[in-house]
Amino acid sequence: MIIIKEEMKKALLIFGFSFVLICPAFSQVGSYNTMVGVTGGTNVGGTVKQFISETGAVDLLVYNRWKGWVAAVLYEHHWDIREFEGLEWYVGAGAHYGIWKDGKGEPPWVYKIDRDYNVFGVDAIVGLEYNINRSNFYVGLYWKPAYNFTDFTKLWEDEAALTLRYSL
Repeated sequence: MIIIKEEMKKALLIFGFSFVLICPAFSQVGSYNTMVGVTGGTNVGGTVKQFISETGAVDLLVYNRWKGWVAAVLYEHHWDIREFEGLEWYVGAGAHYGIWKDGKGEPPWVYKIDRDYNVFGVDAIVGLEYNINRSNFYVGLYWKPAYNFTDFTKLWEDEAALTLRYSL
């Protein structure tokens, strides 16, 4: 029997709600790629990226950090790096929402471990993505600074991760 913790239920609910909100925009675009994958670095989680134009994409990230969960929705604009076939870079921005229950993750900035933390804020992102041998596999690296509007309001510049994605 699988037991799902309350934090996981909320993260899945946020993921599902976000996906339902942005899915209608994808259904009108027939020829663009949807990519699913995993991220690992200062966070560990999953990603779904949908191209909504030739150079524009919406990226949904859901990841675990400080034993809590964060969901971020970002718009990213991609450019090819002409000197290296298959390599492109992107920049973008979006928003995030995070949950940490009772400070159980004990990050260095938690001074009261007896309360719940819910944060939301804005994000920026810059990254590189490489298509491996013209296949459906992509490997990437991104840096995603964020600013929280509630609890721990400051610029968080330490989030970076590798991605491995598969294009559907």
